[in-house]
Amino acid sequence: MKRIMFGLVALVAMVGLIGCGGEKEKLAAPEIIGVVADSNSVTLTWKEDTTVTNHADFQGYNVYYSTDSASLIVEDGEDLNPVNTTVITTNTFKVTGLSADSIYFFQVRTVNTADKVGSYNADVPVVQISPRPEFVIGKIKLELSQSGQPPLNEDSCALRFSTGEILNEVNNEFPNADAFADAVDTVTAQIVSASARPNGRSTLIVKLDTTYTWESWDFSGVNFGTSDRAVVNNNDLLLCKTTEGNYVKVLIQEVNHTQDYIKLKYAYQNKPNYPYLSPGR
Repeated sequence: MKRIMFGLVALVAMVGLIGCGGEKEKLAAPEIIGVVADSNSVTLTWKEDTTVTNHADFQGYNVYYSTDSASLIVEDGEDLNPVNTTVITTNTFKVTGLSADSIYFFQVRTVNTADKVGSYNADVPVVQISPRPEFVIGKIKLELSQSGQPPLNEDSCALRFSTGEILNEVNNEFPNADAFADAVDTVTAQIVSASARPNGRSTLIVKLDTTYTWESWDFSGVNFGTSDRAVVNNNDLLLCKTTEGNYVKVLIQEVNHTQDYIKLKYAYQNKPNYPYLSPGR
C-alpha cells in the first residue's frame, strides 16, 4: 500500500512539473507599418498575421519603447517592461508622455495565453521616431509672382521655412528663401524651389497623393528625385526637403488667382533627416 501511495505522489509531482496542457507556444511578432506623431505622443499601427491571431495560444500584444535601441533587441521578452498595463487586443496603440527632444525606439511583441512574450520582429526589430519635433507656422499668405510681367520684383512671394519669414523677390533672386509661389498663367500656380533663381537655396518639392495625410510624418516611401517644383491646388499636400535635410510638409489651403495669393500652412522639422520609419537597430 505504501508503494502504491508513493507512486501516486510521484505521478502528481510529475504532472505538476510538466503541466496538463503542455507548454504554450510563443508566437511571432507583428510588423509595425505606421507611426503618427503628436507633440508628446506616438501612435503605432502594426500588421496582423491571421496565422498568429487565429492560433489557440494567442492573447494579444505588448508595446515597448526605449531611447536605446539595443535594449530592445533581446530574445526573451520577459525581461522587458511593456508600456501598456493590460494586453492589447487591437492592432494600434498610443504611447503618451513623450518628449519632443528625444528620439525613441518602438517595438511590438506578441503575448500568448500564458502571458509569455515572443521575440521581436526580425524584419523590422524597431522603428525610431521623435514626437513631431516641429513647429507649425500657421496660415501664411504668399503672393503669386506673375511670370512674364517685368520688373520681376514681387513682394511677399517667397518663404524661409526655418523662420517663417516671408521674403520679397529682388532682382529676380531669392537668396534667403527656400521656396516661392509662382503664377504659371491665370489658372495655374506652383510652389518652386528658390534654387530655380540665381543664389537661391536648393529645396526638393514633391506633391503627395491621397494616401498621405497632414497628421502623419510617415513619408518613408516618398521619392524626391530632382523635383524642384509642384503645381498646386486647394487641399494639396506637399513634402519639401531643405538644403540642410530638414523635412517640411505644406498644406495648400487656398489658391486665389483673382487676388493673386496662395494661403498655406506648413510644419517644419527642426531636426535634420526626419522622419524615419525604417528597419534598424
